Amino acid sequence: MYLEKFDLDLRYGENSHEKAEIFGKPAFEILHEGKQLSYNNILDAEAAYVIANNLKKLKGYASVVVKHQTPCGASIKNDKIESILSAIAADEESSFGGILAVNFEFDEKCAMAIKKKYLEVVVAESFTQEAIEALSKKKVRILKINDYEPKVGKPAFGAFLVGERKLPDLKFTHVAGPQLDVEELNELLFAFIVVEGVKSNAILISKDMTTVGIGTGQPSRKRAAWIATELAGEKAKDAYVASDAFFPFPDGLEILAKAGVKAVVSPMGSIRDEEVINAAEKMGLSFYKAEGRVFRH
Repeated sequence: MYLEKFDLDLRYGENSHEKAEIFGKPAFEILHEGKQLSYNNILDAEAAYVIANNLKKLKGYASVVVKHQTPCGASIKNDKIESILSAIAADEESSFGGILAVNFEFDEKCAMAIKKKYLEVVVAESFTQEAIEALSKKKVRILKINDYEPKVGKPAFGAFLVGERKLPDLKFTHVAGPQLDVEELNELLFAFIVVEGVKSNAILISKDMTTVGIGTGQPSRKRAAWIATELAGEKAKDAYVASDAFFPFPDGLEILAKAGVKAVVSPMGSIRDEEVINAAEKMGLSFYKAEGRVFRH
């Protein structure tokens, strides 16, 4: 498939000394640019939007903040403003200069709520005119997203690899520990949907439908679990955990259990699955099997 160069100049590539171009027509409209979009802005905007859009599978308003193509905060609440501010506050330090995506119409009240927050881009499928005018007073870029089917892709060896990007069947099977009720399973579902957008190896801890600790981009799942629990701190107690792939050893679970988490959902497929399940049972963790892994590299 041949794609023509799209007529949109980018500020720079992945680094400021590098150039970048777009081929093919992107599925967004720039409602306000402020300062020129960069290569990283577009990648981060898509990363945030896909997670927010996937969270439409759950009730409530969802907001996601992304930095370096991985979420630093995500939240679902019954109020738009609470959702936005909770996602930012989930990791206030990392949210600084991040990209915010929401799965609801962004109105003037939403714009005023982030008036004192430094965000590079705001992404949504719909903006009110009042919100556009309010946001345009800042240097923030405004991207309106049109319907599209997300893909994954990377250049390699002079070719371009393209793959599907979709969630597996979101049915969890109870395999160890106390069973969860419907509300608790929704919390586990929230964690799993968001961890799909976290760079692998990934461990995500959530509580009250808001992320509290994310371990991302680690070659060791144990290390990802340690980072997530360190970030969560006391909030890890009675929290919910999603892993993007199986636990190869019980050691990652042991770190999570020591931090006080209540439940874990993870794909399976390790030769030590039985050992991991037995460890979860022994530690009193509610342990659920996901239908497939959700690696993102």
